[in-house]
Amino acid sequence: MHIIEIKIGKNKIFQMLPKSKSKVINYKLVKKSWTESFTYKQENETNKIKGLRIPQLGALFAIKAHWSTSRESATIVMPTGTGKTETMISAIISESCDKTLIIVPSNLLRKQVTEKCISLGILKEVDVIKSKAINPVVAMLSTTPSSADELRDIVDKSNIIVTTMSLINVFPSDYIEICCELCSELFIDEAHHIAASTWNQLKRQFEKQRILQFTATPFRNDEKKVDGKIIYNFPLALAQEQGYFENINFKSIFEFDEECSDLSIAKAAVEQLETDIDSGYNHIILVRANTKQRSEKLFRDIYLKHFNRYNPVLVNSNLNAKQRKEAMESIEKQEARIVVCVDMFGEGIDIPNLKIAAIHDKYKSLPITLQFIGRFARKKAGLGNATIVANIADDDIKEGLRELYSQDSDWNVLLKSMSSFAIDKEVSLQELADGFSKLGLKNLDIKQLMPKVSMMAFKTDDQHWRWQNWTKAFDEDICRCCVHEERKVLVIIEPQESKVEWVVNKEISDVNWQLHILYWNSEKKMVFINSTDKTKCNRLVEAVFDNFKKVQGETVFKCLHGIKRLMFGTVGLNSAINGPIRYKMYAGIDIAQGLTESQKRNCVKSNLFGNGYNGKGRVSIGCSYKGTIWSRWVESIEFWTRWCNDIADKINNPNINVDEILKGALSPKMILTRPNVVPYSIEWPIELTVCNEERIKVITNFNQFAIYDVEIGLLNNDEEKPIQFYIGNSDFKEEYELVFDEKNETAYYKCISHANAKIKMGKSELSLTDFFDEYPPQIRFVDQSTLETNLYVELKTKNSIELDGENIEVWDWKGIDITKESQGYLKEQDSVQYKVISTLKDKDKYEIIFDDDNAGEIADVITIEEYENKICFEFYHCKFSHGEKPGSRVGDLYEVCGQAEKSVVWKQNGKKIIDRMIKRETDRLKKGLPSRIEMGSLRRLKEIKNKLSVYDYDIKINIVQPGVDAKKISDAMNELLCGTKAYLMDTFSLQFKMICS
Repeated sequence: MHIIEIKIGKNKIFQMLPKSKSKVINYKLVKKSWTESFTYKQENETNKIKGLRIPQLGALFAIKAHWSTSRESATIVMPTGTGKTETMISAIISESCDKTLIIVPSNLLRKQVTEKCISLGILKEVDVIKSKAINPVVAMLSTTPSSADELRDIVDKSNIIVTTMSLINVFPSDYIEICCELCSELFIDEAHHIAASTWNQLKRQFEKQRILQFTATPFRNDEKKVDGKIIYNFPLALAQEQGYFENINFKSIFEFDEECSDLSIAKAAVEQLETDIDSGYNHIILVRANTKQRSEKLFRDIYLKHFNRYNPVLVNSNLNAKQRKEAMESIEKQEARIVVCVDMFGEGIDIPNLKIAAIHDKYKSLPITLQFIGRFARKKAGLGNATIVANIADDDIKEGLRELYSQDSDWNVLLKSMSSFAIDKEVSLQELADGFSKLGLKNLDIKQLMPKVSMMAFKTDDQHWRWQNWTKAFDEDICRCCVHEERKVLVIIEPQESKVEWVVNKEISDVNWQLHILYWNSEKKMVFINSTDKTKCNRLVEAVFDNFKKVQGETVFKCLHGIKRLMFGTVGLNSAINGPIRYKMYAGIDIAQGLTESQKRNCVKSNLFGNGYNGKGRVSIGCSYKGTIWSRWVESIEFWTRWCNDIADKINNPNINVDEILKGALSPKMILTRPNVVPYSIEWPIELTVCNEERIKVITNFNQFAIYDVEIGLLNNDEEKPIQFYIGNSDFKEEYELVFDEKNETAYYKCISHANAKIKMGKSELSLTDFFDEYPPQIRFVDQSTLETNLYVELKTKNSIELDGENIEVWDWKGIDITKESQGYLKEQDSVQYKVISTLKDKDKYEIIFDDDNAGEIADVITIEEYENKICFEFYHCKFSHGEKPGSRVGDLYEVCGQAEKSVVWKQNGKKIIDRMIKRETDRLKKGLPSRIEMGSLRRLKEIKNKLSVYDYDIKINIVQPGVDAKKISDAMNELLCGTKAYLMDTFSLQFKMICS
């Protein structure tokens, strides 16, 4: 056989023919020879029968079935390495296609696909295509034809035309029309590479052709789904099970120091290379970088410097053709054992010995990640398993793996983490998922299920459950289920068909998928059901258990126990007396009336929903007397089972009194005059408590500031004067007063000192008075009551928390001017803040001591201490004394207690603490000012941030006020301190201490 080549303009057409033939055969005669020349023969390695692989056969039958009834575009999903190109060729020959246009994403793939189409790959060798079939005439369009006639001539002579999407995109419209007119089929290879907008435009032009898309991943690089009906999907797990892929070992390292990460990855990869070579495998390391500059740095500073003995080479687009060829030859000859590149140096590279991947940078999309990993996993005799090396302490890498978990669960089979202390939540969820028998849920992973946190509870004394009886409640022919027998969790997915209201055609209907989860905690003797269709709950528990009793009525409301500062958003009541109004709903300022009504005998609580704190942060909780308990969370099944266990402990507790819970619940009331209580703190509205919110800016005539660089504070702490406050920083200040209008029964914010400040949220701008009307700041009073405009909330029950010896620490302030708070840029040694920093330095136990003073601070001083697998932050809020000597002035505590309470919000996300510290340090250094870091380094700070991906963290809050004499704490001071301590404990269970004289 030989290849005949004809040049038409700058493009070529090819045909492989017997040596006796000297010119290209007419495409019609070629097509005619394909009739009855294709056999659907399956390979059988055991019996040494050559043929098509199972995924190839499946795809071909799916194509045949689809084309028998439809001309709609369709998608074939086949993992990398299962033979997509031969499947395309087989479809063309078996269906005797007239003219097929194949579009690929890269020049390299264009060349490879063209060569396979010319030779028919191995299809004749394995006797799938009979020898009588004439090889196709194949055109490779590598440049735009010089004229429409030239293009028509090329397509007229060919059976198959191969080109790239980038070339098609620059074709004139009349060229596209010629392709549409002459071609009968359009195939898209590696369809995930084509942007949705580009593909939609092309598809519209080829609407009369039969369109097939081939991909390993049915979602594009732009994160949109590959459209077209998926008529065949061969899962990755099955590809591995059937031997098309080797196992992948995931070799994770934990290097928290970013500056050491690259070298640690390289060492681990080379160590694996040496192990593989010792085992007789001629493996090569591929080093993955995300940019040319990054690849050059890795090559120069890491691999060439430390591992020159393995002759590393660099491959990127900065190389000329000769350099690239030499590098590729050294890889193929295995002279180079390490290749550093950007991505995978192009689709279509086929170097089987590339079996170790050192991922220094995460891929920007999941499809590319799967393509990348798939190339390492392809099976070839004598090459063994592949290894992926990555730094799990790197946030970007971890996000990439999390994306794999969430979007293509089958890769969980391949990615076997060697880490013994990965994130507990992920490990726990993985263990739960691994324990489920799949039954009918072969294409859905348990980790992908994120139900709303809701349930109905039942009590049972049964010693056994008959989960197999789920079929008594559901139609097993259409429903799918899986079960974790050890953890006693049953999951059922049910399709429900419903009529479409806007059409009379009964054949058109909607299909909704319902999710039902049953969890039995045999120790607590309780069953929980989470269902998107509440009507099925009783039927399911009745099928699985002999004896059960639904939890309903007053018992349900026990779930509210333990939630501090509980404030209801809605209260629903049913009247026990028949009448025209059987149900009432109370919300907002009517909550108090609803709670009062709920205590009456002629009213029954129907449902309650509210928010509060459980000592770990803010929570939401709802419950109804009919038995439903819910939250506003959407979480994993593993999280849901733990939540159910917590609720069960409350329901089973005989000592919980529902009436007492309701008596302590908070409710807002509208007031027409300012409360006769001392205000001591004001906070930005809750809508702005996202710690590092860059989207929200405060704008003045001369500048703009991120919201966190602008302070809000009270102008006085008087219980009788009007409530006044300011917003500002060292560059501007604007003052406001809360005005009560008794006549109109309202209140509003009046600007009393202008700086022409506005607030910008996204694209909209508002004056601060308008903004505060919509989003009022929260004012806190010494009795722990709060006020937002004229909605006032009082604590129903006084806290029983008292100060003890552990909460008060006495320091010697000799040599310190206790009326001077900040050390400033000059680090004034007689200031309160300098004393704090120097004392903490002397303890010699902190990794970081950070001066965070000035607008936007978390605290005046932040320390970070590292324990085994735990990080501890300490916040020190410093305040100057209002007198030259320590005393019992309650005014010395107002502001500093308020600052302590504001800082609890940082317990929600430890990484954001570090992010804020890094930003404030870099911002100060840019101005040429002294570093904020008193102990440690910016590098160490970043290392600690990476550790927070794995380690838990605590926060301890300290207020520093040398103006307070520990022996002279008055009742008013004690009330304020105890209130602050209670607030910190109720909200996030934070430790509190006052450092004084």
